[in-house]
Amino acid sequence: MKKILLLFVAALVSLSWGVPFKVVGYYPYWAQYSQFYPKDVRYNTVTHIHYTSLAPSDDGSIAYADENDAQNLETLAKTAKENNVSLVVSIGGYEAEGALSTIGGDKAVLSKFCDNAMEWVDKFGLAGLELDWQNFESGNVDALKAIAKALKSKLGSKTLSVMAYAASADAYGDALNSSDVDYVTVSIGDQMDESTESVKPNMSKQDIENAVKAFTDKSVPAEKLIPVVLLYGKTFAKAKGLGSTHQGIGSGNEGYIAYKELMGKFDTPDYKVAFDEASGSEVAVSDAETIVFSGIPSMKAASNFVKDQGLAGIAVYDLSQDHHEPIVSLLVTIGLVLRPEVDYKPKKKK
Repeated sequence: MKKILLLFVAALVSLSWGVPFKVVGYYPYWAQYSQFYPKDVRYNTVTHIHYTSLAPSDDGSIAYADENDAQNLETLAKTAKENNVSLVVSIGGYEAEGALSTIGGDKAVLSKFCDNAMEWVDKFGLAGLELDWQNFESGNVDALKAIAKALKSKLGSKTLSVMAYAASADAYGDALNSSDVDYVTVSIGDQMDESTESVKPNMSKQDIENAVKAFTDKSVPAEKLIPVVLLYGKTFAKAKGLGSTHQGIGSGNEGYIAYKELMGKFDTPDYKVAFDEASGSEVAVSDAETIVFSGIPSMKAASNFVKDQGLAGIAVYDLSQDHHEPIVSLLVTIGLVLRPEVDYKPKKKK
């Protein structure tokens, strides 16, 4: 009897270890314009790459959002496969909601859409597809369910994910609970912009917790959810830290600075960088501006939340913005919590 009990416990432990966390890296088609290419991806830091995105049309056809990135997708598919990383392609995105609504509401167009989607899957040997329906409204639920059901029937054992927006959590109804949806990437988005009077974190651990709760409260299983964290900071001129007023956006590209660039800024004594325990986020203050961003402490906190809550994993937006040095890499920080068995040390040059 004791032996049987021990075997039972061992089986339970084995089962709990048998579902590894997903670490998803988004690869946007515009990464090419910042000189980031498939060769620059550190494949050992991710389990999945989500290429974003392909553009659907009202007639069910699917095209590159930018034809100039065709070769990069081909190379990404090849290299991801060589590194045992699952490549998922996202369909939808900015201004695609009209096309998705038409597709989901017309059986003939939906059939054509699914056939076209599978051509992309077969051509690139994809692990699956993601639906990205922005500005989602409650009136779209039936259309989303119809697309998900039709696509999953074609995909079979391959993955179907949905990018869901936390700000619209109430609108999804039961669309995300279906067995047709394998996992849900939760877009939390920027929490701070120039219209906000006083500076607050752009994304804190509390924001992540609230976003996840918004969907679990709607009966979406926690083990389906993957919060998307941002790999850039936002800058605000003349602000003196969290809670202070500002004079609009500061340095960077329209007030945005990639995490990898922030590390260069902080090499100078101009900025005082701190981790705010109350919000679980980082803040950097200089005479000229305040920068709110996610750094190593906040990424570690977010990863531990994912682990403790039994979520499906964590995603980063986007791969091109992480630092290439493992010691300060946010992807490595995530990996040390969720995938500690992986060797993240840089390979020695031959």
